[in-house]
Amino acid sequence: SDQIDFDLITAKQNIEASHNHRNSPTKNDKNLINKLLFGSLNFYKKNISSQISAECLYEISCSTFSQMALKEYGMLKGVALTADRLARCNRISGTTINEYRLNSDGKVIDSPSMYKLNN
Repeated sequence: SDQIDFDLITAKQNIEASHNHRNSPTKNDKNLINKLLFGSLNFYKKNISSQISAECLYEISCSTFSQMALKEYGMLKGVALTADRLARCNRISGTTINEYRLNSDGKVIDSPSMYKLNN
């Protein structure tokens, strides 16, 4: 009876482990996604952003902000912060910015570290 219970528990654990392994991304999958994401950001930053950054409202460009957010917070929150930042990256939202968030050049101070939750 004890042997049968042990065998059932072991079999159940093996099934759960194989199920979790199939449905969760491996470390290599995560590295590939990170490489693609950061590679795309680097390409954008070097080839596209450099041509339009003179008109940027922000002290830190959106592509640099995105890289910093992804490194600091990981994929989920980094992508969410990037999406929020891109939604605010226009002249219309620039009209609602408080003066205390502007640097001496008139650019908006907005870095990923400003979005940390204080405990």
